Amino acid sequence: MLPEISTLARLEQLDAQTHHLQVRLTELPKILTAEKKAVEAKKQQVDALQAKLTGNEKERRSLEGDVQLRQAKLKKLKVQLDQAASEAQVTAFEHEIKFNETEIGKNEDRTLELMEEAETLEPKLKEDQASLTVAQKAGLEHFKAAEQEHKAGVGQIAKNSESVKELVAGLDPKFAQLYDRLRKKYKTGPILCEAIEGNCGVCQMTFRLAFWQGVKTEPDKLWQCEECSRILVYNPSVMLA
Repeated sequence: MLPEISTLARLEQLDAQTHHLQVRLTELPKILTAEKKAVEAKKQQVDALQAKLTGNEKERRSLEGDVQLRQAKLKKLKVQLDQAASEAQVTAFEHEIKFNETEIGKNEDRTLELMEEAETLEPKLKEDQASLTVAQKAGLEHFKAAEQEHKAGVGQIAKNSESVKELVAGLDPKFAQLYDRLRKKYKTGPILCEAIEGNCGVCQMTFRLAFWQGVKTEPDKLWQCEECSRILVYNPSVMLA
């Protein structure tokens, strides 16, 4: 096997790691944005529940106040009914009394509905508030972790870049240029591939018999797949990463 193969394999590993890190660093903001939106949606849900409960309580207080006023008014009306001097006055007071009693009944029924609604909303609000607190805490932790991961990723990419420069500088220009051409062609795919049982390990092309025989008899020569142009490695004892 060509001695340059190990250097090319190392270059490929560094490029693959750098690509993976670049993809990950691109994904991080999207992940955090999605999580932030989910937390905001949960907060809006909590705020809506809180507003509904606040409105519920406000309406109940208003109904209770109205009932108290009507009850006080009923007492006066009943006194006035007892003191009525004519049938017309009696009828008017009785009508007013009936109207206020009906309104009190409506208010009490509505108050009962609101109380039942509040009994359902209150535990739901507590549950959602607890869930929101957990989500906000997790979001903060994820943001801090993402910051650290981003910093580490940027640092590793810079180290990889320096390592690549050093490795390329030590390569025969012929191999460096070949690697560069193949890297441009296969940005994310492998450039080195094993020659296995007469086939390219990546594109699966079956080699011509004479070509395959040459690969086996001269493993220290530079061989490229006739189909995909990848650099072939024929060494059964070495497995490419």
